[in-house]
Amino acid sequence: MKKETYCIITTTVNSQEVAEQITKALLQARLVACVQEHTVQSSYHWNGHIEKNIEILLQMKSKFLHFDSIQQTIKDLHSYEIPEIIMIPIKNASEDYLTWIDKEVK
Repeated sequence: MKKETYCIITTTVNSQEVAEQITKALLQARLVACVQEHTVQSSYHWNGHIEKNIEILLQMKSKFLHFDSIQQTIKDLHSYEIPEIIMIPIKNASEDYLTWIDKEVK
């Protein structure tokens, strides 16, 4: 089992409704095995100003080969003009966890 095959994809959204839409769509399509949701305080530059907002961070466990489809689903459902969509490779993980991901994603 190649560990470089697996990844965590993150995005932030501004509402529970959007978080639930993205989560449901990705899980139903079997593009991700798991979505974790965390409330975070974000500060960032936007349109010449410093913004500070409460956001919901979604962390999704999946495989590299699904990234394009996951990214497109997020873009289709997201409310932001430029959503954060970041893929982070999983370099090390338990074999049992990776096997579970294999069973849960198409």
